[in-house]
Parts: sequence; C-alpha cells; structure tokens
Amino acid sequence: MLSKANQYIFILLTGIICLTNLSSSAQKKSKVLIKNSDEVQFVRNSDPLLNKFLGNVFITHGDIKMYCDSAYQFEKLNTLEAFGNVHIINADTVHIYGDYLKYYGNTKFAEMRDNVKLKNKSVTVTTQFLDFDMNESVGYYFNGGKIVDAENTLTSNIGRYYTKQELLFFKDSVKAVTTDYTLYSDTLKYNTVSKVAFILGPTKIVGEKETLYSEDGWYNTESNISQFFKNTTLDSKSYQIKGDSIYLDRNNELARIFKNVELRDTVNNLILMGNYLETFKNTEEALMTDSAVFIQITDRDSLFLHSDSLKIEKDSAKFERIKAFHHVKFYRTDLQGICDSLVYTMQDSTIRLFNDPVLWAQQNQMVADTIGIETQNEAIRYLHFRGSSFLTAKEDTTFFNQIKGRNMLGHVKDNKLYKLDIKGNGETLYYPVDKEVIMGMNIAKSSNISILIENNKIDKIIFLKKPDGNMYPLFEVEKEMKFLKDFQWLEEYQPKSKEDIFIWKEYTPIRELNSSVKKPIKKGTL
Repeated sequence: MLSKANQYIFILLTGIICLTNLSSSAQKKSKVLIKNSDEVQFVRNSDPLLNKFLGNVFITHGDIKMYCDSAYQFEKLNTLEAFGNVHIINADTVHIYGDYLKYYGNTKFAEMRDNVKLKNKSVTVTTQFLDFDMNESVGYYFNGGKIVDAENTLTSNIGRYYTKQELLFFKDSVKAVTTDYTLYSDTLKYNTVSKVAFILGPTKIVGEKETLYSEDGWYNTESNISQFFKNTTLDSKSYQIKGDSIYLDRNNELARIFKNVELRDTVNNLILMGNYLETFKNTEEALMTDSAVFIQITDRDSLFLHSDSLKIEKDSAKFERIKAFHHVKFYRTDLQGICDSLVYTMQDSTIRLFNDPVLWAQQNQMVADTIGIETQNEAIRYLHFRGSSFLTAKEDTTFFNQIKGRNMLGHVKDNKLYKLDIKGNGETLYYPVDKEVIMGMNIAKSSNISILIENNKIDKIIFLKKPDGNMYPLFEVEKEMKFLKDFQWLEEYQPKSKEDIFIWKEYTPIRELNSSVKKPIKKGTL
C-alpha cells in the first residue's frame, strides 16, 4: 500500500508524463492548413481521404508558408502534394521553388522536384531533386545541384545545405568556379559567411598558370588565402613543389611550404629540398632553409649541395641563378667543395665559390679567395682561381705536389684537369717520377707558368718567363723545404659521399693564421 504522500507523488508524475505525451502528440499532429484556393473538390471515395484545391492555393503549417497552382490534401495523413509554381517560405529567410512538392506535416519534411531553386540570403541552390527538413532547416540534393553566391559557383552530385549555420557540404564530382581558378574535389565543405571552403578529400585547383593538388585543407575564396595539409603538390610549366603543408596568399603572390619540402625545376633539372620554403611570385624568388639541399641532375652525374639556406632568383635579364649561404658543402663523384657562399648562374653555366672556398677534383685540392667553375653541356670546361690560388696533389703519403700563384686558370676535358695556367707570382714544388721512382724535388718560381697534366700527374712545366728554381735530390730535402708558404692539406674537410654534405667542420685558412691581420670575411655578400 502506498502512503498518501507517495500516492500524491505518483499521481503528479503520472500527470506530468501524460501532459508531455499529449503535448508531443499535439505537436506531431499540428495540421497543415489550406488558407485559400479558387476551387475546392472533396473526393469522398478515395483512400486515403483526398481534398483537391485548385487555383492560387495558399497553405500554412506553423510559421511555414506555401503557395502553388493546385494541391492535393490527404487530411488524415497530414500530408499534401502541390503542383505548379510551388513556393515555400521557411523562417522568412529560406525560399524554395519548384514544380512539384510532397510535404509531410507530422515531420515537417518537404520533397521538392523539378526545376527546384532554394534561396537563402545571397546563396542560390538549383537542382531537380531537393529534400528539406523544416525542423533543422537543412536541404539535401542527391542527383546533381548548383550553388551560386556573390563570389563562387559550385556544382556537385550530392549536396547538403545547413541554412541556419550557412554551411554547405558537397560530395561526388564537386566543381567550384571563380574568376581566378576552377576547383575539382571529391568532398568539400563551404561556409557562405566566412567564404572558406574546407577540402575533405582529393582536390585539384586549376589556375591560369598553376595547378594544386591536395587531400586536406582550406581555401578562403574572398581573401585568396589558403592552406593545405595532406599529399599536397603545386605544379606549373617550369616547376613542381611538394610539402607536408603549403600556405598560399594569391593576392600577395606568396607561398610558404613546411616540412619535407621539394621544389623541382623541370626546365633546368634542378631540385631544392628542405623543411621550409618561401616563394615570391612577383619577384620570382624562392628561399629554402632548414636542412636545405640543392641537387643538379645530369646524364653524367648529379651534384648534391647543402647549406644553411638556398635562394633562387632571376637577374635583370630574367636568367635564373641559385645562391647558397653559409656552411656550403657539395659532392659529385668527380668534384667536391666547401665554402661560405656560392652562386650558380644559369646564363653562363658558372658556379662561383666565395669566402674561403676549397675544391677537390680527382687527386687535386684547390683553394683561392674565389673559385669559378665554368660548365658547358653539363661538363666542366674551366676552373677559375682568383687571389691566393693554391693547388695541391698528394704524390704519396709523404710528398705533395704544389702549385701556387695570384690567379690560375684550369682547363678541363672529360672532367679531367689537363692544363693549368698560373698568372702572377707563380711557384711550383713537385716530385718528378721515373718508372714509379721519385727522382727528387723540383722547386721553381716564375710570374707566369703553364703546366700540362696527364693522368692526374704533372707531365710538363712551361715557364713563360725565366724561372728561378732548383732540383734537389731527396736526401737533401729538409722537412721545412717540402711545403710552399700557405700549404695546408684539408682532406679531413672533403666530403667523400653525398651524405657527408651534412657534416660541417670549421676551418681557418693557414694564410690567415700566418697573417698578423686576418682578412675580414663578409658572409653572404653575393
């Protein structure tokens, strides 16, 4: 037995539940009302019961208004069909037009067919098949549709429009057209207020000069700023850029690419790699930093270069050049080098090394204030050494052939040094060999000297002016006689593989150590 207090509580709860059910039932059964028509026909023998309304029909259902040429009302089912010039107004902002409507009053669900148009503020949706949930204010099309706002035109096979949130969702064969580009996507979300499109699947954006592919990201169609995060590639006629993340500002013609970046110059067969890249389209410049690598691809061999930063720019004649700044180190099977800064000019196919450069080719080590590598058809033709030029080649573990002068010009054929011209303050120290036996040490001075080289060995020395020199047998050669002034063997700094370009060791030229006043180094002034 329940106490009186418990009985009262039970009765109260039962009443609340009943009222809730009645309220819910009443809400579900709110009637679709025909407010006006020119003619009414009651079809009593139909099942379900059918009322026909003809001419200037006006219908209401709560705050929903509907207009049409004629309507069939199924009163017991609380549904209707509307024909001809159908117009629905929902919440005073959403207008839906079409030729035919099936409306379900109990669920406030509309099925509009044929020549359908939905308007909400600045957005217009056109399709042949549209379902609209009045409760959630969400429209669905599933057999192709087009959305137009002030900036864009978008089409897709499947679409969903959340009118309250002003959010559009597109699926299957999505296409967006603006004045600057055309977008093709598998899945796309678009906010009509912020004008931001969210890429949710494989997407291609085609512009006049560039094409971008990505599988995740966003694009602000108003500001032309975008960012992409997955499998992103940017292609043009002359280059391709890849990276984990790409940020684009089309108005300012700026791009920033982050992590695992690769820029491939398809015209010049060049690759830049690193973890951060900035490109400036208006100045035609690109700057790569963070583990920056430059690769020159040739049929003969590829050159691999690493530095703190790499810059691509164009000169006044629109010829491309590449600049490398600080801790520059490069490797090719027949050529290696280090320096503080480097410039590679496409116009004359010349690489210039600045600030304490060292170059290795075969058994030769070469240093100078600046070094120029002149190429033609992917092969080295000349080596230019300017200021404090010094060439060293190891004869064996004890003896080093040495050549120095103010400036030197190396002649190269088949990637082998075959002649060396010394201009100004020429000095030579070398060990003649006969039948694999070192005959002695020859040391000579002359302002201008030409040296012929065969099989990486000195074959002949031509003194263009009378030399001052001598030949010493080995037993007379003292230790201090074995080296010209400023001799320095730098093998420990030489990259022996492409992986070594990432290993940097600081060194100071011996000529600076021997000088009471060190030469000022202006880093990065190219």
